[in-house]
Amino acid sequence: MRIRLLTAAVAAAGLLSACGSSDAPAPETEPSPAGHHGGYAACLAEHGVTTPPMGPGAPAGVDEETWAKASQACADKAPGPS
Repeated sequence: MRIRLLTAAVAAAGLLSACGSSDAPAPETEPSPAGHHGGYAACLAEHGVTTPPMGPGAPAGVDEETWAKASQACADKAPGPS
């Protein structure tokens, strides 16, 4: 019984150490200014939309023309399915 436990412990330790090591260096990435949304909010702000959208259409206080231009300019950074 002790041999089985010891074998299992050694195997688990081996797996854990293998998971923690990597020959390839971690990719260097710069954080996006808008956190985890790929810069979408920062892009919108650059185009005059400083209020985050809460649903379809322009956010409160943003005219439709500004929203349309910002949405088109930032479409490649928008979260969600592509």
